[in-house]
Amino acid sequence: MNKLSNELKFRILAIISCVVIVIGMALGTVLHFVSNGFFNYGGEYSSYKSITVSYSIVELNGGDVDIEGICADVLDASGVKYYAKTNGSSFSDEKQIEYRFSTSVDNSALQTAVKNINNKLKEVLSKYIDGETVKAQATLAEQTAELGGGYTLWRAAVALAVIVVAQLIYTMIRFRFSAAFTAIAIDLHNIALYAAVLALCRVPVSSSALVFGIILTLVTVLGVTFMLERIKRNAKENANIGVEELAELSARQTRKTNIAVPAILAVTAVLFFVATAISSLSVIPALIPMALAFTSFAVAVYGNVIVAPYVYIFIKNTGKKIAAKPSKKKGN
Repeated sequence: MNKLSNELKFRILAIISCVVIVIGMALGTVLHFVSNGFFNYGGEYSSYKSITVSYSIVELNGGDVDIEGICADVLDASGVKYYAKTNGSSFSDEKQIEYRFSTSVDNSALQTAVKNINNKLKEVLSKYIDGETVKAQATLAEQTAELGGGYTLWRAAVALAVIVVAQLIYTMIRFRFSAAFTAIAIDLHNIALYAAVLALCRVPVSSSALVFGIILTLVTVLGVTFMLERIKRNAKENANIGVEELAELSARQTRKTNIAVPAILAVTAVLFFVATAISSLSVIPALIPMALAFTSFAVAVYGNVIVAPYVYIFIKNTGKKIAAKPSKKKGN
């Protein structure tokens, strides 16, 4: 009965994972041909329109000039809404403020906003000029990103391949073939599920998605290795324990660790991006990597804690069935 129960659990989990992966991949494939790509590309992989205000002001008599406040007031009055704002500087020590807008925002509205900003800056700065050079100029640009950043994707794929192959070699040396097959199966399961969830939920994908994908793979490797180490130890301590009981016992013993490790990484990432958002006064861009952190955390916990022990049971029992089959001899 217990064996049938574990078999049923494995089938249910396999169905859940397959459904999510197939739907996610199918949706991504459809959107690749009819929309902006397999994933919802964002950040440095997204196309956008921008207004950049470059300015350089020497000390002025009469007070400071709030360039950023002037630009914000003009943009509000112009009725155009930006989704991200960054502050920086150019090689010539000019300060820059970049406002990013969706590609759907009308060009004429943005051109009007640029004109209004330049007029307002000229009007305000003329009051402060006292024999010094003052420069402030707003320009409109449109950035068309190439799909996915091929070189970055290639490097991420190489990193993932190195991690998986290294784990396979270690697992085959340290454990048996059933453990190695389990490790590879969970690696592929978690990577595929992560990609499918991103495609299905349309979470904006940038280079941070690749970073969290690599972190997810490392967490998967650690989590599965923890469980396999415990399985080996428990098998030595009790040679009569069954495969199902052995896997479930080992999974329970490593459950807290396999939840704590990705949770700590996810919380650390969230705190980092919250601090970044506070310092830049821009909340929306920080929400994207925070969503990626929680996605990778959820996939790691689901794959390592829930799926992994039943995959091990299935592979181990399948191997035993194959080994137990009598070899077919030709003739009598």
